[in-house]
Amino acid sequence: MALMGGFARIGNKAITILVNEDERGSDIDPQEAQKTLEIVEANLRKAEGKRQVIEANLALRRARTRVEASNTIS
Repeated sequence: MALMGGFARIGNKAITILVNEDERGSDIDPQEAQKTLEIVEANLRKAEGKRQVIEANLALRRARTRVEASNTIS
């Protein structure tokens, strides 16, 4: 399972995880995820300015998470 964004709350011997988006690894095409990762890595190398770098890093984290989730299933 790939979880994007959110946070976890720990208390009273329980963990609550709230996420903005989730995706099952079995629903992710590993080849598409890898291709997207390569594109995002290239975009990060070309990023200029603080905002572009931040956005590119967020996209990179998402792309890596999707690749890892898809590889766990295959």
